[in-house]
Order: sequence, then C-alpha cells, then structure tokens
Amino acid sequence: MAEKTTSLAWLDPILRMMPTVPRPRTPLPLGTRLLWTFVAITIYLLLSLTPLFGVYGSRQLIPLELYSVIFATSAGTLAHLGIGPIVIAGILLEILVFSGILNIDLEDPVEQLRFNALMKLLSLGIAALEATVAVTVGILRVRSPLLGFLVVLQLLGATLIILLLDDMITNGWGIGSGISLFILVSIARTVVWYIFSPAVSPDGYPVGIIPAIVIAALHGVLPPELIYSFYRGGTLVGLFSTILMILFILYLELLRVPIPLSITQMRGIKYTLPLRVMYVSVLPIIFTAFTLALFSGILRYIAIANMIGPGHPLSWLACVTTYGTRFVPCENSVLYFLTTPPPPNITPQYVVVHIILYVVLCTVYAYLWVQIAGMSAEEQAKYLVRSGLSIPGFRPNVKVVTRYLERYINALTITSGVLAGLVAAFGDLLQVFSGGIGLMLLVEIALQYYAIAMREHMFEMFPGLKRVLGIETI
Repeated sequence: MAEKTTSLAWLDPILRMMPTVPRPRTPLPLGTRLLWTFVAITIYLLLSLTPLFGVYGSRQLIPLELYSVIFATSAGTLAHLGIGPIVIAGILLEILVFSGILNIDLEDPVEQLRFNALMKLLSLGIAALEATVAVTVGILRVRSPLLGFLVVLQLLGATLIILLLDDMITNGWGIGSGISLFILVSIARTVVWYIFSPAVSPDGYPVGIIPAIVIAALHGVLPPELIYSFYRGGTLVGLFSTILMILFILYLELLRVPIPLSITQMRGIKYTLPLRVMYVSVLPIIFTAFTLALFSGILRYIAIANMIGPGHPLSWLACVTTYGTRFVPCENSVLYFLTTPPPPNITPQYVVVHIILYVVLCTVYAYLWVQIAGMSAEEQAKYLVRSGLSIPGFRPNVKVVTRYLERYINALTITSGVLAGLVAAFGDLLQVFSGGIGLMLLVEIALQYYAIAMREHMFEMFPGLKRVLGIETI
C-alpha cells in the first residue's frame, strides 16, 4: 500500500532550511517562561524603536493608527512590517487547510512541522513583497536603489527575528503566542502613550491627557480640545470612555450560554458546554480593520496623488481637502465614509454609516470565519460525538446534534459579530485610546494570557493534573 503523502512533501528540501527554535529538553518553570516572555517583548520593542538604515522619511498610505493596532507596526523602524506578513500567511494557510485545498493533517506532528515551516517561508515571501512595494512606491523614502535593497534586507531580517521570537514563545520557552503578545504590547503602548506621554501636541499641550490636564490646571483653563477632539490623541472623554469600554468588553467576554450535555456511556452524569456570547471576536475585528484600512488607504493615495478635490469628476469616490496642515477626506465621498479613526469634519451621516459598516463587516466576517475555521455547528457536533458526549433526550448522532447546536451557534455568531461591530464603532466615535478595535483586541488577548498564566500556575502546583487531563509534556 502506497504511503500517504501531502501536497507539501515536494517542498521538504526547502522547508528543512527554515530556521526554528527547538523546544527545551525539560519543561521550564513558570518564572523562567515569564522571563523569556519578557525578553521577547524587550527585543520586539527594540525593533520598533530602531530606525531603518538608509531611510530618510516615510509616509503611510493605510491609516497608521489602525494598521499599527492590528499588525503591531512602527513606521520607519525595523518593525515597519510588524507581524503583518506572519498574520496574513497564517490566515491564508488556515483557509487553504480548512477548505481542503491544501491536503495536510494538522494532527500529524510531521505534517504540522511542514505547515509551520511553510508558514515561515510564506511569511518571508510576503515580507519581501511588502518591503519591495514600500520602497518602490515611496512609503519608505530612500536615496538610491542600493539603499532600497538594503532596506528590504533589513525588513526581511526583522521579520525572521519576529518569527523566531514567536517560535521561542510557542515552543515552551515563553507563554501563549508570540503574535498575540506583540499585538497586546503594541496596543498597550498606545494606550499608555495617550494617557502619560509628555510629548507636545500641535495644540501646545502634552499628547498624554494626564500631563495635559495638569498643565491646563496650572494655567487655570481647560481648553475644549482637551475635553473632546478628533485631531488629538488623548482627551478627557477618551480617558473615561476607555475605562468604561474596557469594563463593558470584559462583561461581554465573560458571558456564557450553557449547553446541557450528557456522557453517552454513563447515564445520569451531566455536563455543560459553556459557549461564549462573543463566540468569535478577534479575527472578524482584524479582518474588518484590515478591509477598511486597505480600501481607505488606496482611495486616499489616489486622491492625494491626483489632487482630487471638490468639483472633480471623481470627487464622489476619493476626494481630499486641507484641514490645517493635513489632508482630510471631503464630506460624503466614499473615502470619507471608509476613513477610520473618524475625520475631524465628522457629520451625522458619517456616524450612521460608520456604525452600519462596522456591524455588517464584522457580522459577515464572523459568519465566514466560523464556517472556514472549523467552529460551525457541524464541526462542534463531530467533536462532541467523538468525545462520547450527547444532548440529553437526543440520539448521539452527528446530524441530530448539529441541528440542535445550529440554533445556538448561528445566533451566537451573528450576536458576536454585531456586538463586536458596535463596540468597535462606538469606541472610535467616543475616542477611546487605541480605537474600538484596538481596545477589543487588548481585552481579549489580556484575558487569554491571564487564563494561560493561571492554568500554568495550577499545573506547576499540581503536576499530576497534566497526566489526568492527558496533556502532553515537553
């Protein structure tokens, strides 16, 4: 009988060349893993603070704040691409695997290694493409082709370092996922910046709302721009909105819908499957943010490059006008409604369209991700039946369990998409620090890390739990 092969087998000679960080020989204590996690954070922050050699200026086609939130970027530095190439490569490969286009079994350790190596290869390819485009179209400004080539090499090297940092954390040296960690650190840094930064804003006050209020109090006046403004980072409304929004997101994330189950082979033993009300939130939010950032960035580039202003035949599509020292989209153009964070010339029409756009996109992406990522009612039913669980009063049959779960999972998918869209939209409108999207990612990832840290601490206190639960040790 011929040995089963996968579509990745022919790539093995290339994939073996991909560098990786091996697992530690023995499980590391939680304190050591936290130390290595801190080392990874430090290296990533250094990358985000080190300017690229050979670049004398940079500009951003895609809105900088939104793009930096979802991909943890820092323009003009070694972290200019951030985790973008890795996230895009991972999503593309997961879609190919779950849709059956890529024939690979992720439960097979050998094929899992192939998958990880292919993701690194694809990430470097995407990084090379993004870096080349950034230099070619002038996002990163260089003075000669040779310097441009050196910039591409620097960004490739930085992407490789980030890949290895993610490897180090995932393979048992740290805790959680490196990608999630870097997003968390990037957003947290933005929030802290808007609260405490002493850097001076164009209005003459510090960017951070706390030092700005202190200076305003010393002058005996509180300017309106410190209370609420769409051209300022930290505002008083934004500070209170950020605190209240964090509490609200925490409440949503902790809500559960219990599904009663029973063990098929043992009558009378009940079990509850707690499904999160926010059944899907992170990936739809990232997809929505990237969609808005990409299309608004393209339209903004077209408008500025061709100086499309009011009265131009294409002003309905992409139109910009000056607002102080910068360009802002013209009211009621397509670019205007796609712009996020909100522009300073905000109108009631923008508010309505902004909310609807977020809700629709988040809901659509939530539904698509559930179908693609193996989170559908059918996939959950297969898992439950294989685990010897069933719905009380129903036969332990995949089709029967699927029909029962559909009403819950379909409703939760739509509910989580709508709620994620509303939180993201109102977060933008209320000027929360790092935006509604950033705050949702911050809370979600922080909760994940808290759960991981508590679990690892429990396993360290009671090592026998891993054997009881059937969890493999390193």
